[in-house]
Formats: sequence, structure tokens, C-alpha cells
Amino acid sequence: MLHELKDNKLIIYLEGELNSSNSEEVEQEIDGYLASGGFTGIILDFNNLKYISSAGLRIIARIKQNYDDLLLDKMSSDVYEIFEMVGFTDMIEIHRK
Repeated sequence: MLHELKDNKLIIYLEGELNSSNSEEVEQEIDGYLASGGFTGIILDFNNLKYISSAGLRIIARIKQNYDDLLLDKMSSDVYEIFEMVGFTDMIEIHRK
């Protein structure tokens, strides 16, 4: 998973699928990026994310609990439907593709 710091925002590029088989590894990697500090907000780039399960949604919810300035960017319509179904679209800023 790639990441970068741009305009004081930590950008994390998600790809493939975020599900129960890889969520623990993804969460640990994200936690490492978050621990580095030095940013004022977080952008999760969903451009290459094809699917997210409830395990992935829990990661997003935990990040939102700890960081108010969270943007989910470049989200596909299919993934957006999942977020809409669970009510996350009312709690988190989301930009669609």
C-alpha cells in the first residue's frame, strides 16, 4: 500500500479488496502511517479499491473516531453503495469518481 504526505494531508492509497482475509495486515500498515504524525488530515484514496467488507468498514470507522479530518476520495459507485447502505455517507466526507 502506498502513501504520501501532500499539503499536510496523509494520503493512503487503497487497492484491490479490503476484507477479512487482509484487514488485519492493512490495519497494521495504516496504523504505522498514522503513528508517524506530521499531518493535519487523512485522505484515503479509493481509486483502485474494488470491494470493502465489514472488516474494512470497521477500520474506516476506527480512523474516523480518532481523526475528524477524514476524506474518502475517488470512490467507485459499487463501493459507495456499501457505504450508503450502512449509513457512513452521513458521517464521513466522501468524493466519488
